[in-house]
Amino acid sequence: MENRNPSLKQRRSHEPEQHGIRVSEDKSDLTPRFKLIFSTVAALTALALILNVLLAAFGSDSEQVKAAVEACSTTYMMGFGAIVGLIGGKVA
Repeated sequence: MENRNPSLKQRRSHEPEQHGIRVSEDKSDLTPRFKLIFSTVAALTALALILNVLLAAFGSDSEQVKAAVEACSTTYMMGFGAIVGLIGGKVA
């Protein structure tokens, strides 16, 4: 049987072309939830890094300051890991 309407065979210009790969119709896959989580992690990481530098530069040599510097160091290292994980999870 012949297709009497040749326009049905043609792909519509607004539909994404799919050849075994996932094509996103929306240019931005960043949901508001992801943006909120990412910005929160980035802000806390930056805050921990700034506090770490300030405490190291202007803090005294007491045990409390050393413990705070250690906590800030751990926090910003974990924050960088979380940022890499969030970006890697979005790419995959």
